Amino acid sequence: MALLKTVHPDEAEGKVAEFYQQIDGAVGYIPEAFHLFSVSPDLLDGQMATMAYMASHPTISPTFIAMLRYLVSGKYRNAFCIGFNEAALVNAGINQEALRQSLIHPEMIPLPEHEKTLMLFVLKAIDKPANISEKDIEALHQAGWTDRDIYDALAAGAHHAATDVLFNAFKVASSLKTD
Repeated sequence: MALLKTVHPDEAEGKVAEFYQQIDGAVGYIPEAFHLFSVSPDLLDGQMATMAYMASHPTISPTFIAMLRYLVSGKYRNAFCIGFNEAALVNAGINQEALRQSLIHPEMIPLPEHEKTLMLFVLKAIDKPANISEKDIEALHQAGWTDRDIYDALAAGAHHAATDVLFNAFKVASSLKTD
C-alpha cells in the first residue's frame, strides 16, 4: 500500500477514471502501482501524454521503450517496474535470461545494434549527464538517429527514472498481477 492516499479504480472520476481505462485497455488490468498517479490529477495529464506519445513514436520501437523502462528500473531497484517490463518483454519474445543479464551488463541488451547504441547513450546520460559530449551525439547520428529521436529517448528515460523515484519513495506495490 502506498504511503499516500490513492484513488481506487472503483472510485475514480474524471481524468483519473480516464487514465485507469487507458491502462486497463493497454495491459488488461490496472496495476496497483499505477494508482499512485491518481494523487495528482493535474499532473496525470502529462503522464498520459508522455505514455501515449512514446507508445506511438514514429521511430523508437515499443520494445526499445519497454527495455528502457526495464533497465532504468534496474538502476533504481524498482521491483514493480522490473517485473512488469520483464513480463512484457518476455511476452514479446525476448529471452528472460538475456534480459536479466542486461541488468548486470547493459552492453549485452538483446536489441539491434543501432537501438543498443541509443540505449547505452540514454543509460549513460541518466547516470552521468555531465559526461555526455558531442562525440556521443555524433555516434548516435552515425547510427541513424535524429536529434528528435535522441531527445525523445532521453526524455523517456529521465521521465521513467522520476517515476521509479516516486514509486520507491511512496512505497507503491511491488507485486504483479498473479491471476
